[in-house]
Formats: sequence, structure tokens, C-alpha cells
Amino acid sequence: MYSDHLYTTLVELIHLPSTSGHEENIRAYLAQYLSSLGMSSQVDASGNLVAILPGEGTPLLLNAHMDRVPPGLGHQPILRDGILYSDGTTNLGADDAAGIVIILEVVRRTLEQQLPHPPLLLLFTVQEEAGLCGASGFDSVPWQVADGIVFDNAFEAGVVVSRGAAYEAFDVEITGRTGHPGKDLAQTIHAIDIFRATNYPHGSLANDQTRINIGRISGGSARNAIPASLSIEGEMRSFEPPEVRQQYKQALQESFEQTALRFGGSAKISFKTHSSGYEISPDEPLLQVYRSVLAGRGAALFMKPTFIGSDTSGLRPTIKAFTISTGVVNEHSVEEYVALDPLEQLVTDTLQLLTLWKQHPQSS
Repeated sequence: MYSDHLYTTLVELIHLPSTSGHEENIRAYLAQYLSSLGMSSQVDASGNLVAILPGEGTPLLLNAHMDRVPPGLGHQPILRDGILYSDGTTNLGADDAAGIVIILEVVRRTLEQQLPHPPLLLLFTVQEEAGLCGASGFDSVPWQVADGIVFDNAFEAGVVVSRGAAYEAFDVEITGRTGHPGKDLAQTIHAIDIFRATNYPHGSLANDQTRINIGRISGGSARNAIPASLSIEGEMRSFEPPEVRQQYKQALQESFEQTALRFGGSAKISFKTHSSGYEISPDEPLLQVYRSVLAGRGAALFMKPTFIGSDTSGLRPTIKAFTISTGVVNEHSVEEYVALDPLEQLVTDTLQLLTLWKQHPQSS
């Protein structure tokens, strides 16, 4: 059964609005919370909140992200049969308030119960939802930490992400020539028609090893004007090798450029790599410790690959981190919810992991 403190803290976090680039409310709450436990914190150059809990043994990083996708409003969630739901006006915010509350509860109980633990580096990141910006910008060298756990949504609570997909964002700018739709169209170039005629790779490809999606399209200036420009925002998520991903990028570029040229217009495409993907080795020491924690209560370790991004992609390979799923369901929507008992179990498991990791002879 989940603790009242876990529930109260999670609700307090959900009360606070937070979107990528506007994490100040959550950051201030966390700084105050840690201060109440006697811990100091600092903000790094990326805007991440960082704190240390001294201990014995090999240091361990615990991570969750502070931002949410829009609307990310603060609200009063609804508790029903041990499950916390959004009030229906916004996404719940358990992605990633659930990860945050696990870390806060672990630290609070460790201090109050004087439990054995290694040195802990707490990292609460910004702009995870906007491209893993906080994690990618985090400099781990001064902190001398090489192993870590990321608490974030992916699968059922406790499942470890075995493999993270590479993530490539792309932006296309199509340029045509405007004119009045009631007059001579010979000199106009319809930017939207260029897009409609472009045969670009998209959807699920290569037996669902790659997914290419266009998520946002904007263009045109008025109902009664031929649109002169069109902006497209898309993404590619892929488990395929780098050379194959490069072929997809080349195909995207050529398809838009050649179609635009055929219409008499132009197209420019730019790419930004947010993650090159990663794979967790089953013999990594921290993963072995987590496996033994689960075995100690008669549970098995489950690992699954995912297209869903997390700070693990930004932290590896500098830090051998892996994602433990928080069990959030329907994230990024008003139907988002999370069960509280599994969060309690994750807190208990993590406390046991800290004890074993403190005793571990070597973690690198």
C-alpha cells in the first residue's frame, strides 16, 4: 500500500504547471523540498537542478525530468481506487512527476530511517520533452558518477528499457509563389500542393524498425491567397544502423527538393540528432544489482526496447544509466493516469538497491 507521503508529494508536484523551458515552479519546489531534508542544491548551466547526498561506496545517479508536454497545467488530480487521474483539463503530469516522487521518497526515507546508501547524485533535468536538452547538456565529469537510474514512463512499472531508438528531428521549409486564387494562376506556385505531391518515406518501415512521422504543418497567409510557404516539423525514430538512417535522411531530402523543383519552387530540409540510440548490456553491474533486488522478492527482471525517448539517451555513454519504467499510462494526453502502489514498490526496490550497491565491490 502506498504511503500518504508519496501521494501528498505527487499531488503537490501535479499542482504546479510545467512545460519544456518553463520548469521554474517544479525546480523551486524541489530546491525547497531538498532544503527541508537538510540538502543543498544548485542549478547548472543547462537549468538542471543538481544535489548530492553523501554516502559510502561508488556514487549513483538518480534522474527524472521536470518538464511536461503542453498544456502541462497545474491541477487537482482525481484519486480513484488507488489510481491517480487527470482532472480532464490537461495531461496528468505524472510524466515525469512519478519519477520525481520516487527519487524524493527514496531520499526522504533514506535520511529519516538512516538507511545505508552510496553517494547519490540527484539530477532533475529540463526540456527532456523538447529533445533531451537537459540530459545532453549535463556535464558529469565534475561529479565523478558513472552509473545511474532514470525513472520515466515507458512500460509497466519496474520494466527496464533494454534498447532506446535513435531520434532525429527534421524541419522542411517549402517555398512557392503567392497570388490571388481568382486571377491568373500561371505565375503562382502552391506550396501546399508541393507537399501533397511529395512521395517521402513515412510511417512504419522495415518491419517497424524505423518510424517516420510528420507532426506539425503550418503555412499560408489567408484563405484567399495561394500559399507561398509551408513549414513542416517531423521526426525519425529508428533501431536501424547509422548508415541506414542516413539513407532515410537522404531520401527525405531528395523527395522534397526534387518535387519542389518540379513545381518551380524550392525546399530546404535540416536535421538535428537528439539521440543516436543505445543498448543496455545485460552484464552491466547496476542492472545485475537491480535483478537481484527483484529476485529477492520473487520477481523477474523484464526488459523491452522502446521508441519512447528518455534522459538515458542523453546521459549514455558517459553514464551507464538505464530507464526503469514508472508505469504511467496514456502519457501526453488528458487520459493519462498512474497507479500508486507500483510507485511505492519502486521506492522500496530502489532503497534495497542502494543498500546492495553500497556493498558492491566495483560498478565500472
